[in-house]
Amino acid sequence: MRPLRDTGPSVPKENMIIAELQTTISSLKEESSRQQLAAERRLQDVIQKFEDEKQQLIRDNDQAIKALQDELETRSNQVRSAEKKLHHKELEAQEQIMYIRQEYETKFKGLMPASLRQELEDTISSLKSQVNFLQKRASILQEELTTYQSRR
Repeated sequence: MRPLRDTGPSVPKENMIIAELQTTISSLKEESSRQQLAAERRLQDVIQKFEDEKQQLIRDNDQAIKALQDELETRSNQVRSAEKKLHHKELEAQEQIMYIRQEYETKFKGLMPASLRQELEDTISSLKSQVNFLQKRASILQEELTTYQSRR
């Protein structure tokens, strides 16, 4: 059997141990609280750092988009300008062709008798009519051939 506890001189010793344990517990709670606060501060710092980086990336992206839009507008303006120049050159070329044709016809008229010129113009007109007729005839024959082939 176990002897009953002696409540004599050991009670103050137990009280001292309890007091030390309570002090230790209190210190550990304070340390835990400090560590928790430090961890939360580090977390907030990391969150802020990532948010700052995100905002910087957004700004960089916006700048890149703006630069690309500006480049696109510049290129579009260059294309429009080139198209206008090309159109202007085409008009100039057409004018030159008409001028050369008129010069040629004027010179050509002066070199050949009017009756021969009229005969040649009539021949050209007749040949144009024949070409048109033959083109229409070829088209009709092609349609007939296609119809015949599709029936087979």
